[in-house]
Amino acid sequence: MDIDQDLAGLRVALNRCRELRADGAAGPAREAEVSAWSVDQHLYHMALACDLSLRNVESLVAQKGLLIAEGVEPSEGTRAFFELEHFPRGQAEAPRMVRPSDEVNAEFLAREQEGNLQLLQRLSQNPGAITTAPNHIPHQLLGPLSAAMWLCFARLHTLHHLAIVDDVLAAVAIRDDEQG
Repeated sequence: MDIDQDLAGLRVALNRCRELRADGAAGPAREAEVSAWSVDQHLYHMALACDLSLRNVESLVAQKGLLIAEGVEPSEGTRAFFELEHFPRGQAEAPRMVRPSDEVNAEFLAREQEGNLQLLQRLSQNPGAITTAPNHIPHQLLGPLSAAMWLCFARLHTLHHLAIVDDVLAAVAIRDDEQG
């Protein structure tokens, strides 16, 4: 795991999410053949999942929180998953706590995105603490993850959904060109 790469890559991805939200026109865009979610729903899901992931990093660094698991290690399968550097599409369903509603509140989305950037900035001030944080917090599918793994997860998950958003926007543009 490269903490500096994950911090910088996540910052770029989160700024892109903010730009997509600021555009506004793309928000309701939806293409069912690409995704059941609109661009806004993907943005909100990314914001919620990133918040959860970064708070797990923060908890592990501070060694405070009810979810911290001591004496467990990630499986070889989990380590191999992170080596892929991407998420395969369609292999997991979003947990209820990070699943967006049909209507996304723009104010809540903006607040969540800004909070993620602020939290990432705080974590960036001491990357060594992320690397050396002991213990783990379990992920629903991947099992116990270290602070570095949660940070990497946040980056990879955000990039995964940004790629889907790009595909939705491209499909909408093609459809509009064909109809226009």
